[in-house]
Amino acid sequence: MTIVKEAKATTISVDQSITVSINSDNEATVNQNETNEVNVRNSDSSTDAEERKIQHWKDSDFAVGCVNITWKDDRPSWYCHQNNTRGVSDVDDKVALSSIVCGFLGANRVGNMSILSQSTENYEEEITDNETGRVMVRNKERPKLSCVVGPYWSMNFCITFPLIIGVSGWICYSKVSKAHIIVVVTWSIGTVLLLFSLSMISCRNPGILLRHSQIPSNIQTPEDWRWNDQARTYRPSKAKFDTECQVVIEGFDHTCPWTGTAIGSKNMFWFKTFVSLVCVMILYNVCLALFDTFLFPFN
Repeated sequence: MTIVKEAKATTISVDQSITVSINSDNEATVNQNETNEVNVRNSDSSTDAEERKIQHWKDSDFAVGCVNITWKDDRPSWYCHQNNTRGVSDVDDKVALSSIVCGFLGANRVGNMSILSQSTENYEEEITDNETGRVMVRNKERPKLSCVVGPYWSMNFCITFPLIIGVSGWICYSKVSKAHIIVVVTWSIGTVLLLFSLSMISCRNPGILLRHSQIPSNIQTPEDWRWNDQARTYRPSKAKFDTECQVVIEGFDHTCPWTGTAIGSKNMFWFKTFVSLVCVMILYNVCLALFDTFLFPFN
């Protein structure tokens, strides 16, 4: 009897081991299936997001590169872990601060530039029928950019403006306030114009080109227009695609991190004014700081 009991006990023990092993395998299989389902959902979500991104790029009224639709889509993973669940790809770490701040403020974007203010305008679009050659005109609406800041707005607002205001404030308190009225007036005008010109550069549309699927018919020199693959548009020869701003800018010169934005045809005048005033006011402030007799030229 004892032997039989031991045999039964051994059989029960083996059966329990097999049962536990089978349950463990089943749990592992279920976990693996759940993981596979999550990966499939994330893959589908990523594909849908990429398709929406490309469609938004094609439908844009402006000549922009293929970037994420909203600033929230570019939030870095260390700030917002929801990026992985949204299925958004190609997050640009260079615009991490813009994605956080502008995403929080709900600002729109054009390329890598933030739209702070915009309106709408009516325009006539000409469409040429390839078969008949007839030109048809239809009225449409498009956004009009009023206030735009570039991808380096943080450097402009956190370094350039505070540097100018800080130095000017110290000179005003220690030197200008004791100077002759002519010095006070000329220094004040120069400083105000310096800050105003910087504002006009950093918050103004630098000349973002509207998208042209065809060369405009009213152009006198159509041979000067070129096709740009990055923005899917025809552009004049002096317009260039800026990889940092991710837009085509008319009369593009360069991207200036100190002013926070690109320099193009619509803010070039203010950029030249700003550079000239910087040189003049640096010389003026050095003279005020070093030569006390300069403060009272008529005494």
